[in-house]
Amino acid sequence: MSIRKKRTGYTTAVSVAAGVVRVLVYIAIIVAMIFLGRQAYSIGYSVFHQEPLTSEEDAEQSVVVITDDMSVSDIGKTLRDAGVIDESTIVFVLQERLSDYHDKILPGTYILDTSMTVDDILPILTQENTEGQPGAAESEEDADTSSGTAEGGTKV
Repeated sequence: MSIRKKRTGYTTAVSVAAGVVRVLVYIAIIVAMIFLGRQAYSIGYSVFHQEPLTSEEDAEQSVVVITDDMSVSDIGKTLRDAGVIDESTIVFVLQERLSDYHDKILPGTYILDTSMTVDDILPILTQENTEGQPGAAESEEDADTSSGTAEGGTKV
């Protein structure tokens, strides 16, 4: 009978230990879910709640050069290094991916300022908004002369 008591004590101890481990695993999962939820909220808030770095009165301009071989992540890092945006690279990538300008950024030299949000910057980088950008006046003149002249060279 003493062998049976030893086995019963052993199985009871194993059962208690297994229960404790199970509870610790559940606690670890709950803590991980809370941590990941907070991170997801923080990133989501940054993506959808954009604020410029400065007001229009205090805006500082920067010249940013985008090359053909740059990825969206590289562009985000370049904008952050130029002091135009404050978002992390992953936030900029998500903002670009969720916008209407996904995969439309064109290489070029752009003048941006700190009063712009990513929603203001993306139309410029896709050259859909060329107001105040280098080469914009030249392209407007080309459009006027090519679309508004007849064969004799006079405006219609």
